[in-house]
Amino acid sequence: MTPISNISSKIVNTIDNKIDNNIGRISLKTEPLHVRVGRRDPSFAERLDSAVKDVNSKQNFADEATRGVMKDEVGIHEGMLAIGKADTSLRLLMQVKSKAMEAYKEIINMQL
Repeated sequence: MTPISNISSKIVNTIDNKIDNNIGRISLKTEPLHVRVGRRDPSFAERLDSAVKDVNSKQNFADEATRGVMKDEVGIHEGMLAIGKADTSLRLLMQVKSKAMEAYKEIINMQL
């Protein structure tokens, strides 16, 4: 399996488990925000935050590698490798963001 399909299958499994666990808690009453925030699982937010930080560090490393290539301190191959890694990680993050936004829109449009 590719890393993207691993991530997407883990997300689907996590969402399915959350839905199964929360079916008994659905109510028509509105809960206060602090109650909902306290019940929220922070692991997805933490994972997303770490992914963004990882992409940012790869982008910064690619910038430094580019400067190194221009100053003839780093070989062209190492510079291109750093740029390729940064590009791939940014594209992956954008795909995850797109899938998350599609899922959010689908959930918002669901009829109860």
